[in-house]
Order: sequence, then C-alpha cells, then structure tokens
Amino acid sequence: MTIGEKIRQRREQLGLSQVELARRIGVTQGSIGNYESGVSNPKMELLPKLFEALNTDANFLFGETGRLQKMEFTYSETVMIENYRCLDDYGKKAVSDLLKTEYERCTAVPEAEEEEELIEIKHSYYKVSAGLGFDLDEGDSWETISVPDTLEARKADFALTIKGDSMEPVYRDGDIVLVRQQDAVNNGEIGIFILDGAGYIKKFGGDRLISLNAEYEDILFRDYDADSIRCAGKVIGRV
Repeated sequence: MTIGEKIRQRREQLGLSQVELARRIGVTQGSIGNYESGVSNPKMELLPKLFEALNTDANFLFGETGRLQKMEFTYSETVMIENYRCLDDYGKKAVSDLLKTEYERCTAVPEAEEEEELIEIKHSYYKVSAGLGFDLDEGDSWETISVPDTLEARKADFALTIKGDSMEPVYRDGDIVLVRQQDAVNNGEIGIFILDGAGYIKKFGGDRLISLNAEYEDILFRDYDADSIRCAGKVIGRV
C-alpha cells in the first residue's frame, strides 16, 4: 500500500473529508488529493500535523520500507523523534508550530542588500579640536572622501574629523562632522570656530564657546583679540 493510499484509508476511517484534513494541516484540498493519488508526498515540515490529524505516527504511514526508513538519522534526531512520540496533543501541536516557524526562517531566501549610495565631499587632513585646540591649516590640506548620500551631506561644504572628548556625549573623538560654511551661527548652535589659528568644534554662547563635556571650561572671547576670532561654519550632521 502506498503512502497516499494509507492517508486516504486513515482519513476515511476517521470520517474526515479531504477539505477537513486539508484545514487541519494547513494545505489545500488539492494537495490532499495529490497526496492520496501519489502525485506528490507531504513535505517534511507538515508530517507532525499530518500525524496529529490522522491520529497516527510515522510507522503506520511509511512502514518499514517507507521514506523515513530510507533516511539516515543522527542520534539527536532519533532522540527527538522518540521524545515527540511521548508528547500529548498540546505538546505535539507546540512542536509542530515551532518546527514550521523555524523551517520558514531557515529556508527563507535572504533579501538582497541594497548598496548604499555615496557622495564625495571635501575633508580636511587636519582634525578639529574638541579638546584644547590646535592649528587648523587654511591652505590646500584637503582630501576627498566618500560619505553616505544624505540630505545633510548634500548641504555640507566640507567635513572635519573630531579630536578630543570635550563635546561628548554628542560628538566623540574620531567622529566625522558635516559642516556648512557660514560666517556666524545662532546662540546655542554647534559650529566650527578659529581662535588664534586653532580650530575648535563648540557650542556658541554669545560671548564664549561652550563644551558639552562639563569637565571643560568655557572659552571666553574676552581672552582673545577680536580679529583672531571667526566662525568657519555650522555643524549640520555627522557621517
């Protein structure tokens, strides 16, 4: 007797229609018809539900010469089958549901990752200080780097790498910030400032430059000549 004939025999013994059996295991009536006529066999992940619906086990359906007997099982697989047979109806359903979920996860075709679009932007060889400041060359010490193509990157005129921790926790050592070139920023905004030729990333405080890290003191403009202070741009994002 074939697998399909055994499915039909057991279904009729239980008084189930093809429609009802299909509903219980989550397939179409046509699939049940194909099983019973030998056109196709149930998928492996459906077997626990099929055994439950027919109130039987693999021994009845496949027999000693059936498909399962032709498979080679590892020791752990054999133990799982034996444990499954000891479960009640609730336990078998829980195992079946989990098996289906994990089968779909493991056999799903991964979606192709979209390549991130990049944009080129001018970047200074010299790092801007988030600490005590250092010389920021105003000459041709620039390179071109590729950054993610974002709205902020398109608006930026150049990029700078931060050195130091005075702007933590918002801006950290090694962060690359995007800067829009302008001569001034509003009170409370983050900008790039040149004081006596040294470059800083700081929050503008009207008469001072403020660090976000409370361990650093404010830089007061009164301590510098007015001609030595200028704003190089506003920080509008980071890479």
